[in-house]
Amino acid sequence: MEYALLALLELASHHGKKVPLTMSEIVAKQPIPERYLEQILTNLRRAGVVQSQRGSKGGFILVREPWQITLLEIVTLVEGERKEKDSSESPTLERTLVYEIWEQANAASIEVLGRYTLQDLCQEREIRAQQSPMYYI
Repeated sequence: MEYALLALLELASHHGKKVPLTMSEIVAKQPIPERYLEQILTNLRRAGVVQSQRGSKGGFILVREPWQITLLEIVTLVEGERKEKDSSESPTLERTLVYEIWEQANAASIEVLGRYTLQDLCQEREIRAQQSPMYYI
């Protein structure tokens, strides 16, 4: 999940340039093993989130604008739909209690992930990068 978000953060940051980003360029900026990145980008391409372009000027670009892609959409694509716990087993007081807490946690994570977009991540990264500049000697 983290790798997918990191890769998409790079693609979103690069989106305004209208030029594809290569896997090598993504790996140079983010600590993602290349074999995982290839799988992630293939899955995101199949899901219609990114588009690949072949050739010497090839690479990957976002299909939609960064502000149109929520983190919930990405998490759902990578991890699958968040399913409810199976309640077919005999309900006990303890199981019911755990189930209720699980549902609250699930609802809270869906609400938070749905609130943020790739654009939000890009903007927050810019703000934090400006607040803590790197000093080179």
